[in-house]
Amino acid sequence: MSFAELLDRYTDKKGRGIQLGMVCQVESFDASRMRADVLPLVREKNELDEVSNYPVLPGIPVHYVQIGENCFIKPFYQRGDLVWVGFSTFDISNSLGGGGRKQEVRPDSKIFGLENACLLGRIAEQGWSEPTNLIKFENGRLVLKVGSTELSLSEDGVEVTGNLNASGEVSGDVVYETGLSASGSDDGGLSIGEIKAAFNNHIHNTTAPGAPTGTPVSQIQE
Repeated sequence: MSFAELLDRYTDKKGRGIQLGMVCQVESFDASRMRADVLPLVREKNELDEVSNYPVLPGIPVHYVQIGENCFIKPFYQRGDLVWVGFSTFDISNSLGGGGRKQEVRPDSKIFGLENACLLGRIAEQGWSEPTNLIKFENGRLVLKVGSTELSLSEDGVEVTGNLNASGEVSGDVVYETGLSASGSDDGGLSIGEIKAAFNNHIHNTTAPGAPTGTPVSQIQE
């Protein structure tokens, strides 16, 4: 073996100890603590063809997203999920204590250790297909999808696919129906007041002898 080959092997061996990121499988997830146990999907074979698996990384912190003041997106994981795990250059135990505490490092401090892992998010496996439940923004539409029910927001307005149930007070005073333009609106539509007035003024015709020419229907009350 030449010196160059020996040097390459040495640097490769040293470099293998630097963990930047890897695909892992979730073994368990504690949503209240935002900590997960993950299994690196890596096994290593030495010169004697002996195989060793990477150990389960217990209780690693889970990444989440803040999108505004006191507004967060909290992930949820379950056993078997494929995730991407990253590794801090230095020890993270002191820094995660909060309060701006700094981690003290020395020239001989260990770097990129497996114990300094963080779960960064799901990763798409081969043959990935869009899940049943998701939030996405594409083609100018923000979509919240849960099963067969979709809530879609775009410049054209709001569209709901599925049953719509409302509790509490519903504000607004215009109901639109495609092709209905009794109010002369380009969009068509009638206000709630117009609908109520038309209903209250409607009279059923009758042909009974001596009866009035019509009978008013029940009134819509304020």
